[in-house]
Amino acid sequence: MRRATLTLAISQLVSWGVLFYGFAVTSSAIRDDTGWSEGLVSGAFALGLLIAGLGAPPVARGLARHDPRIVLTAGSLLGLLGMLGFAGAPTPIALYLAWIVIGAAMAITLYEPAMAVLVALDPARRYRTLTVVTVAGGLASTVFAPLGAWLVDELGWRQALAVLGIGGGLFTALLHSVVLPAPHAHRTDTQVSHQAAPTFDRPLRRLRDAVILEQAAMIATTAYLIALLVEEGVALATASAALAVMGLGKVGGRLLLLGPIGRRSLTLLATIATVVQLAGLALPLAITASWILFPTMFVVGAASGATTVLRPLLVVDLVGAAPFAATNARIQRTSTFARAAAPLVLGVAVSAFGWSIAWGACLAAFALAAERYVALGRSRHH
Repeated sequence: MRRATLTLAISQLVSWGVLFYGFAVTSSAIRDDTGWSEGLVSGAFALGLLIAGLGAPPVARGLARHDPRIVLTAGSLLGLLGMLGFAGAPTPIALYLAWIVIGAAMAITLYEPAMAVLVALDPARRYRTLTVVTVAGGLASTVFAPLGAWLVDELGWRQALAVLGIGGGLFTALLHSVVLPAPHAHRTDTQVSHQAAPTFDRPLRRLRDAVILEQAAMIATTAYLIALLVEEGVALATASAALAVMGLGKVGGRLLLLGPIGRRSLTLLATIATVVQLAGLALPLAITASWILFPTMFVVGAASGATTVLRPLLVVDLVGAAPFAATNARIQRTSTFARAAAPLVLGVAVSAFGWSIAWGACLAAFALAAERYVALGRSRHH
């Protein structure tokens, strides 16, 4: 179990760093070099997120029917191809086609399939294994935001994406195909069989709504944090460092859940974490001084990191381990359009209304998510 957890943790670090943060660190350079609009570029990223969400249920079924090593390796190779297409895209159409492929790779390689594999192997250890995997994923921005920014400065955005895509794709393919143990190598008495998702009752619907709002707001603000800071006069290197600090915070937030704090009510923790994200991400609209920006982004990252662990734990608590993969995939599919549209809507809103109004809409989404978590907590106590 340790080998599987460590392997998937490393693959999450690299996959998130390449497939997600590759866009974050190159979006400004892409617009400057090509002349493509904010909405056009963000639309490709939104399409990728849409494909990733729609692909969640088929991937869950694939993991139930096939060796996870085959499924995850295919995702790594798809990511490699998609990133090469992204790097070489000569037209917007080619850019969007590349992001269809990247979106499919995201569905197969990011948190949800890794969590499904680990929960099925040993549900009793889910707190520790999911925390370890998400801690590693949280480090992705810390490692790849500065690395990506350096590659862009040294090589240009196209070559930077090619280097990230080839290196990340081959490395994670090796991890998934060779290093990740086969399911039969683990104790069979701890494993559960995948089951279909139950009917969504009121608590599941409240959790789904909270996830939709919180994920959409966080994905949009993460994707555009660097662009906002640059617009506010912050140097690209400093803005990338702020995103990297947020990644460190994610690690801290997830590690906190392993201690006494993690034994408190999951809905209470999710509510607090969402409110903290709201408050912290409001700051860059008014203050961008490094001495306050960096610690604030660390705290925001801690809150975001905690919710990444809390969401699947809430699903397991509501439905159990066997239907977890199907239920979690269904929630992801339901939230797909909101998560995919969020960066696009933010990009278009920035062009139409300016940063203050556009960013404020994201903050409002965090507030609504917090209210849904409160409602979920009340329904679980009745």
